[in-house]
Amino acid sequence: MKSLILIFMIVFLFTHCKSNNQPECFCTEEFRSITVTVVDSLNNPIDSLDVDIVDEFGRRISPSSKQFPYQSGLYVVIDDSYVNYLSAEPLLIYFTATDSIGRRAYSLFLVNTDECKCHVQKISGPDKIVLK
Repeated sequence: MKSLILIFMIVFLFTHCKSNNQPECFCTEEFRSITVTVVDSLNNPIDSLDVDIVDEFGRRISPSSKQFPYQSGLYVVIDDSYVNYLSAEPLLIYFTATDSIGRRAYSLFLVNTDECKCHVQKISGPDKIVLK
């Protein structure tokens, strides 16, 4: 009988004790994006630009949507479709937008995700860049 109780206690402890090494994860259902607004020298938003996004290792990034239709000049740098691609360590992303006559707007962004890989996060980078 004592061995049965001991076995029961061991099984109970293994199934009900959490490891302290893993964070508790509670992710929201929202889909987040890191964006940038591209404007001309008069601060007017510019649509229909050709966008090129690569990380520091030369890997191409293609967000689910390149540009938000509800806000003129707003482009997606990276979105939650890349959370498994990211880690808690910062990743450098190069964003370049080009118009039909060759003018460019470009910037660097540092991004990462949380330990639970719930959402992308911007560490640094501008909210607006100018096409020159």
